[in-house]
Amino acid sequence: MENELDAIDFRDPLTAFLSDKTMSVPMGQAMIFVVLICICMLLGRFRLGLLVSYMFVYYWGFILNRSYFVDILGNTTFGMYVYTLSGFLMLILAIIGLAKKT
Repeated sequence: MENELDAIDFRDPLTAFLSDKTMSVPMGQAMIFVVLICICMLLGRFRLGLLVSYMFVYYWGFILNRSYFVDILGNTTFGMYVYTLSGFLMLILAIIGLAKKT
């Protein structure tokens, strides 16, 4: 069994992309994030807190990893458009979900 696990290659491109990178978030942005989330939670605006979290993670994932995306995708802009459009589509769906009454 141990030999079978040694033969499996866990280093596919996606796994390598996610595990070989470090990401540092600017302290000012992290503080703004914490303050906004705390305000949302204290006021009981849980859906808004989730939306704020999504926007920060989307921003950090795109802006801070932009050079990695360019390295993987090369000079093509198709991947950037897909990432951006899917992010905005998810944002629109989240806003629609926030507008609905439960």
